[in-house]
Amino acid sequence: MALDRIERTRPRSRSGAPNPTRAHVHPNSRRAGTFEEDFFYSYAKGEPDRLYKQAAELLKRKNAVRRIARTEGRQLTEDERLATLITNTALRVFEQLTTLARTCAGKVFPTWEWIEAAAGVSRASVGRALVALASMGLLDKQRRCVPIDPPADRPKARNAQTSNVYRMSFPNRLARFLPRRLRPVPLPDDVVQREADRIEQIEAMRLWRSPRQVVAEEIEDAGLRQVLDSLAIAIEKQESQKNGQPLLDSYVLRADGVGLVGQRPNA
Repeated sequence: MALDRIERTRPRSRSGAPNPTRAHVHPNSRRAGTFEEDFFYSYAKGEPDRLYKQAAELLKRKNAVRRIARTEGRQLTEDERLATLITNTALRVFEQLTTLARTCAGKVFPTWEWIEAAAGVSRASVGRALVALASMGLLDKQRRCVPIDPPADRPKARNAQTSNVYRMSFPNRLARFLPRRLRPVPLPDDVVQREADRIEQIEAMRLWRSPRQVVAEEIEDAGLRQVLDSLAIAIEKQESQKNGQPLLDSYVLRADGVGLVGQRPNA
């Protein structure tokens, strides 16, 4: 008599991939306590409130953006599409996050349950609002996990999901849809030019190669490479001596402040 085969199905995650550990940890999660200090913003005084005002003004103007595109008989540009993603629910969630940024010195890591209660919206609405804010560039989110002792039903589990961390900003690509009073003040031309020169100098430094690197990378003949390498070493040694620091004992001050050149202490 044939026996029916009993097949044990492996647990799967939301994405459909095998999940033998039964650990509900989202991908791209980082261990809590290892990155937060570098992630959080240090907001200037009044900046969280300014971010909320900018988002609220964008909500008021999103229908005007659609109307202009419809009047001109064209599709929305990418910036216009992003500007119209904001909703009333997204603004309410953004308000609660900016409030936490103001009252908690920029350290924002509420749970979804807290956001639901504070904003007065459902869990599904919180998820849609966070996705919309992140797509617009108003919100950066990082998932976190914490190490745990493996429970009996999940012997291979090592981590469990905890609350996410958030930081808020307002991208320049959306600032042009705001009134002039809410746009960021443009930098002076000399400041912009100095920053461009600084970036150019950094790129030039990255592209610079020492004579020994040039010899090693471009000379194929072994004998010629050895001769040129010795010459490059001599050049680098001469340059280092030319730009070297002065000796520590080349100038010694006496107690009365008079300098004695070439004398060592206790001489």
